[in-house]
Amino acid sequence: MAKPLSAPRSPGERTETSSRRNFDQDIVLGHQDREGLTALAKIIFPGEDVSDPRYLIWLYDQNPGGQAIEFVTKTGTLVTGHCAGVPLKFKIGAVVRPGCLAVNGMTHPDYRGRGIFFRLYGEVTARCAKSGIDLTFGYPNSNSLGACLHHLNYREIGDLPLWILPFNLPRVLAVEKSKKGILWRACARLGNPFLRLAVSVIRPRRKSRSMTIEKITEFSAEFDAFWESVKDDFTHILVRDRDFLDWRFAHHPTRRYEIFTARLDGRLIGFLVGSVTKIENLLWGMIVDLLVADSPEGKTAAVLLASAFLREARSRGAALVGCLMLKRRPAAKALRRNGFLVCPRRLLPRRFPILLSWNASEPAPAGLFDTASWFITLGDFDAV
Repeated sequence: MAKPLSAPRSPGERTETSSRRNFDQDIVLGHQDREGLTALAKIIFPGEDVSDPRYLIWLYDQNPGGQAIEFVTKTGTLVTGHCAGVPLKFKIGAVVRPGCLAVNGMTHPDYRGRGIFFRLYGEVTARCAKSGIDLTFGYPNSNSLGACLHHLNYREIGDLPLWILPFNLPRVLAVEKSKKGILWRACARLGNPFLRLAVSVIRPRRKSRSMTIEKITEFSAEFDAFWESVKDDFTHILVRDRDFLDWRFAHHPTRRYEIFTARLDGRLIGFLVGSVTKIENLLWGMIVDLLVADSPEGKTAAVLLASAFLREARSRGAALVGCLMLKRRPAAKALRRNGFLVCPRRLLPRRFPILLSWNASEPAPAGLFDTASWFITLGDFDAV
């Protein structure tokens, strides 16, 4: 459920703290200096694809929702800060509305404390409102969460739970420096066989000879028909039509995704997108998206799709599989059926808060700030 908060500010409104009377930076459109933006990204995100020009072209220019709203701050020729809003379409109730995702907030280390973050996020939010974009999502880290809530037009509607299924406890715990004691490692070695036994017992077996799980590399026209058939199962959801799926997963320039489909008698009834990637010296399998119909066939498909990706991740040497997904059936039930558990809050590497800004002049639709009305996965933003 959404946390009780004070009334949000009007779109684009900024407090005295965020405005910084003596703001000494020039604000220009980001596409005017992509070279300077890339140089800043290499400082803030060294070695990550955010600093790859191909990634920026894909995210900002090739997005099927339209050209990104992007701003940078500059001192002379030096780009000192950046923020962007990536246009997306959302099904809100029975209506498709324009929205966007706030991404890639960056401030040069030598220019922090000058209000750059507040001004850029405020500019993006205000431009979204002026452009007719009804809602803006953000998934901030701990450094920017407080600023978004206290100085910008965002409300926190909840957290994304981290679902985990370890394959190899000793390897997982070995990366935790504070937990490398002899007793801890011994417990991990002793517990690993029981973990494998439990997963083996829990893991589902194929229930229907007529249901098939296949891997694909492209999203065909049938995915538009599939989206139309399942969209009314969800109150609020990011539109997952063929154009979005192809752009987000099949044509990503710097990441590889594994795409699985479930078909019943040849008819598409669900899909899963996963990735095997290294995160902090540990190889993870990540379930990025999982969409099925809310029906008996869809529930079976979700279980089998998750099971298929688990086999893929294990075969590629992943130490564990994770998933960021709200606890909504049938996808969440499929994770539990495959042995996943929600990571306890005290063991989380970090929180994964969901922020939402309603930019339109009319009142927000019913349930918009209630997480129970949303379907959100890692596929809704571009962290993995």
